[in-house]
Amino acid sequence: MEILGIILIIYGAFMLAGLLFQFPFFYNNAKSKMFIKMMGKTGFNILILVFGIAALVGGILILG
Repeated sequence: MEILGIILIIYGAFMLAGLLFQFPFFYNNAKSKMFIKMMGKTGFNILILVFGIAALVGGILILG
């Protein structure tokens, strides 16, 4: 379970860094464009934020 916790922490940190630095590959692929079209860019950013925080918290809880 330690490996899963570490992977979740890395994934969460990557998602939050992608949100903060607006990585182009987060916003320019087909699935992201579909979500942006449905929710708008602000909604998509909130979705990334929620997934990032959930992954971080889940990883920390697994390791803790």
